[in-house]
Amino acid sequence: MQTELGYRSISYFFVMDGEGFEAPAILLAQSLRNALGDDPKLIAYVPEDKIETIQRVTRRMLTVLNVEICALNTENVQWDPAYPHGNKILASCARRSTDLSVFLDTDIVCLSNMKFDSVTANTSVFAVPEGVPTWGRKDETWHPVYEMFDLDIPEERVKLVKGRQRIVLPYFNAGFVGFREHGNENGQRFPDLWLETAKAIDANPKIEGKRPWLDQIALPVAAARMGGKIEVLENTYNFSPYRLKGDEDISDVKLMHYRMGAHFRKYEACRRVTEIALEQCPDRLRARLRNKLELFLRGVDLPAHLAN
Repeated sequence: MQTELGYRSISYFFVMDGEGFEAPAILLAQSLRNALGDDPKLIAYVPEDKIETIQRVTRRMLTVLNVEICALNTENVQWDPAYPHGNKILASCARRSTDLSVFLDTDIVCLSNMKFDSVTANTSVFAVPEGVPTWGRKDETWHPVYEMFDLDIPEERVKLVKGRQRIVLPYFNAGFVGFREHGNENGQRFPDLWLETAKAIDANPKIEGKRPWLDQIALPVAAARMGGKIEVLENTYNFSPYRLKGDEDISDVKLMHYRMGAHFRKYEACRRVTEIALEQCPDRLRARLRNKLELFLRGVDLPAHLAN
């Protein structure tokens, strides 16, 4: 029997891992405020060695958008070889005061309001299946991973969201990962198990081809270790415009995982986010913000008051 969660608060967080992530981080934060208003807590985690290098216009925009900047210690875990993707797991492990937390890749833009009514006290994690089977195409590939933790192969299957939409063992895109902050009745938090699981898999030489998919390999296994249910969300919560023309009806899309500026620029709803960010920017910094957003503005005609 599932128990209603009745949550009241939520944090959205992301990792800003250097100057190249600043422009998409600004657009992500702006889009979240556009769609969700002032209530959600927004947090940007920045590796400790990069926090002093954040550019002035970025700091100002994150302040305008009420985004908390938190230093992230990335030295406690020594991935071998280096694994920048792992920073999302480290950021997830940080404690937040809200009932729910949602990690988002910076190359995501929020286009409409989100509700997580299906999340209950029995939910271990909520996410969207991957587009294609980038790892573990065959069930047998997963067997040694689950065996590491004395777990049975899950009975559940998910439908991938792109291409042939294959039915596979649980496998999710880690650009969107949501979980309950307070964990299960045993006090286990999903992100702590996610990190522990990823480190163990990474250290096992029998598990091959782990880069860059380690986070996504470890995710369903950590959820299985925690118990409870993985809440599978629909594709609109992590929508990919890859190979689409840009004239599709995206009115039901909550989060677009655009990955490339060219994909972002194709959609009027996305271009509007850049305009609102420029409108929100203090006049004296607007030229700097335009320069920073150049990849997202390329070939875009701005209103006169924002173009100069």
